Amino acid sequence: MEQNRFWLVLSLGEEREYRGNQGYADELERLYRYDNFVPNHLQLSQGDLLIICDRKQVLGVSRIGRIEQTEASKTLQRCPKCNVATIKVRKRAQPAFRCREGHTFDTPVEERVPCTQYVAWFDGSFRPVPAGVPTAHVRRACPRRNGQLAMQEVAYSLLGDTAAPLIEPLAGLAASVVHEPLLVQDAAEEPYSLNDVDARERITRAIRARRGQASFRQKLRERFNDTCGITGCGLVDLLEAAHIAPYRGAKDNHPSNGLLLRADIHTLFDLDLLGIHPETLKVSIHPRGRGMGYDQYVGSSLRCDAALLSREALQRRWGRFQALLLSMD
Repeated sequence: MEQNRFWLVLSLGEEREYRGNQGYADELERLYRYDNFVPNHLQLSQGDLLIICDRKQVLGVSRIGRIEQTEASKTLQRCPKCNVATIKVRKRAQPAFRCREGHTFDTPVEERVPCTQYVAWFDGSFRPVPAGVPTAHVRRACPRRNGQLAMQEVAYSLLGDTAAPLIEPLAGLAASVVHEPLLVQDAAEEPYSLNDVDARERITRAIRARRGQASFRQKLRERFNDTCGITGCGLVDLLEAAHIAPYRGAKDNHPSNGLLLRADIHTLFDLDLLGIHPETLKVSIHPRGRGMGYDQYVGSSLRCDAALLSREALQRRWGRFQALLLSMD
């Protein structure tokens, strides 16, 4: 498997410890998102194999089928005393934030900066793995190990006995040479191996963590009657809590700063590929999203009363959508 490169990548969702940036939304079984602020971001390429972990354990493995990139912007939060972006939320102490240099403060300085966003698509190759493989044991197989990095190369030969459950799925993915993006129904047809391991609960928990804080989502479910505000989808399993103004703390979990959206629509909204006019509440789709099955929603209105939503948050979000449109010129 010398031709394959292996990477440990962190998928942290709401458990991110450091909050200097607003994080990278990812959907565990379909894709991995990152940007040019991540060390090693230029090293990932099509065909590379990912060992996807949270802070404690391995969640699954996958192969990169293709990588897309978009020019966008992100919010950085910095220490007001030393300007460092490595800041940590303190859950039980005040002031609420502490930076890497030891300064404490209640409110970080925010800065909107340009960035390049990347999406590594799995194209149906994701494989859950048995529970109990610690992330720390995979880190030990990183020749240039650094506990602070979200993306590190792994030496396959250094994966020890504790990581043995990863060997078979990684080998199966490595054996599938990628010539073109895989369709879901064609992905990785290694022989079926019967066992009693049930990985569904752990994967479901990881997906649920990406649906926003539970209380915020519950409020939106009640507010919008378990219905996606754009598609009208009523399948609760697919509905996610979307922030209109990006989440920067508990204050942003106000119901008027939220929409209940189907998962794929939420992703478009997060990427500013879908915009909502703050006055008319009509939907617009970025040209990159046209012809992808979303044209039917262009010009449609949100399925809710405008009084339920923060006009200020909508205006700010619409400005981001417009800025992305202008960046194409």
